[in-house]
Amino acid sequence: MKSRIVGVLCTAAFCLAGAAQAAEIEARIQSGSLSFTGGHTYTNAKLQIIGPQGFEKEEEALRGMPTFRVQGAGRMVDGLYQYSLVAASDEKVPLENNLDNGRGANAQNFAYKPFSMYGTFRVEKGVILPPEKGAGGADTDSE
Repeated sequence: MKSRIVGVLCTAAFCLAGAAQAAEIEARIQSGSLSFTGGHTYTNAKLQIIGPQGFEKEEEALRGMPTFRVQGAGRMVDGLYQYSLVAASDEKVPLENNLDNGRGANAQNFAYKPFSMYGTFRVEKGVILPPEKGAGGADTDSE
């Protein structure tokens, strides 16, 4: 019974730690850009945006978080756009598999913990709008 309680407490602690890390990065949607607060120590961040009529755009940042700007993105038609952000955090996770990877003295026994988030925004008349809270999808029957 005691080991079960310890297991539950450890799981809760890991979940809270993950939530605290995820909470440190937030999307900032402004009329002309999509940027992110926090994540200054993250590396190799890639922001991908897809939208109507085959719109695709990628922004990258070697350190910190990338920013997407409407100006310079080409013609953006009105509609719903999706974004996904991936990056490597500065938190090291030990590798459990000690296979010889052929790197000799340059081999590392850790990897950087990955981070990812996604979301949506709407474009109307060339301006980015945040998603509407509580907006229904395609199945919005009113009875």
